[in-house]
Amino acid sequence: MSSTTNDRKEKVAKVIEYDMIIRGAFLAHVIPIEELVKDIISYHFCSEEKRKQLISLILNGRDYTLASGIEILEKILDIHYHDLTQRYPKLIDDLDKIIQFRNCLAHSMLDTSDGFLAKNYMDRIRLISYDNRGQTNYRDITRSEIDERLEDCIDIHFALVDIRVEVRDRVLTKAE
Repeated sequence: MSSTTNDRKEKVAKVIEYDMIIRGAFLAHVIPIEELVKDIISYHFCSEEKRKQLISLILNGRDYTLASGIEILEKILDIHYHDLTQRYPKLIDDLDKIIQFRNCLAHSMLDTSDGFLAKNYMDRIRLISYDNRGQTNYRDITRSEIDERLEDCIDIHFALVDIRVEVRDRVLTKAE
């Protein structure tokens, strides 16, 4: 194998490794958020013994998406827990932003072109996606952007934990 081929392989391997760090970190924060949304929905609608079955049969089903879960959550909060909506006024918008960014990360291809690799970036990856008109879109994702997005995820995570506790306690109090 030529040294040029080995050099390219090393560069691609580094970019892929950095991609796993960047996208992997974000997705690792989004998964618990999705589960918290499911928990809140299930606590609102079900008794403790039926809750896990609702999650496994419906909320883990193929027709459920995080986007649909957020719509359900928004309606539940608006109708039944207005005080929580006031406590977390930006929650739904923040969740929508997370979905959009997650979709960007999940539905884009990593740029491993010679042109990108030649720049020897150590702080970013470039993602390639296509819009509805077939236009190619490039998006650089830096470590600092991911760090900011991870902080947003942590804030949302704690808000959802608080909401889950409130919903669960209120539902259990009503049941007594």
